[in-house]
Amino acid sequence: MLTSKKDETEQRLNSILQKLSGITFVPENWNEAVFWTTLEETGFSKSDILEKEENLFFQQLIDLQFPWEHMEKLADILVGLDTKQPNQLIKERAKHLYQFIQNESKMFSFEIMNKIGKL
Repeated sequence: MLTSKKDETEQRLNSILQKLSGITFVPENWNEAVFWTTLEETGFSKSDILEKEENLFFQQLIDLQFPWEHMEKLADILVGLDTKQPNQLIKERAKHLYQFIQNESKMFSFEIMNKIGKL
């Protein structure tokens, strides 16, 4: 059976996000340069995360066809990055991304609300 382009895109994003999770959550494997290089595989640059105007960042997520669960995973990864390299911009980006997911997905999530509360 043929897989659809959307399925292939979701699988590719999932693979990249899993790789990023391993980079940020395993202390002995932490390497910031590898993190940003791997992130570029999703279509985002370091400046997209740190400097891009928020609405444009959210639109880029939509344009890259990130499903809600992948957006949440990206926010989780940014929280992990903030623990390795404390940066208020990263923490705020993650918090606002959680809020964006909560508002735009039209599905209330207690888990996301707890994540926002911890930030």
